[in-house]
Amino acid sequence: MALFSKKKQVQNNEPFEKRDDLKKLSLFITIVNAGQAAPIIKIFEDAGVSAQIVQRGRGTATRQIMDILGVEDNGKDVVLSFIKQESIPDVKVELNAFFAASKKNKGIGFSVPLTSIIGVKVYQFLADTL
Repeated sequence: MALFSKKKQVQNNEPFEKRDDLKKLSLFITIVNAGQAAPIIKIFEDAGVSAQIVQRGRGTATRQIMDILGVEDNGKDVVLSFIKQESIPDVKVELNAFFAASKKNKGIGFSVPLTSIIGVKVYQFLADTL
């Protein structure tokens, strides 16, 4: 017969931001040609990003403009990545290297700072500290 003792759990009533080091987060949006999302995702994973969303998009050019430019498809991949602001400069260097590697690698990337997140667990997940 096994006996289990109940240990008293010490509750820490101190706010989360006092107990842990908070990192500022941003939503980094990258728009690339269709089928190029995988290398972008890899760049962000190497930077420690834990949450990414890939959405299929479509360019705004009309069929006439696309015919003039010789473009067959205006399909895009939109990659939404939640990233720590301190990691953005390193990611920008990697993205520039990806775009410079080939003429087929074209896209745009920009970040939007997040000013608030509701819920400690949500923050911990997005900041990859869970």
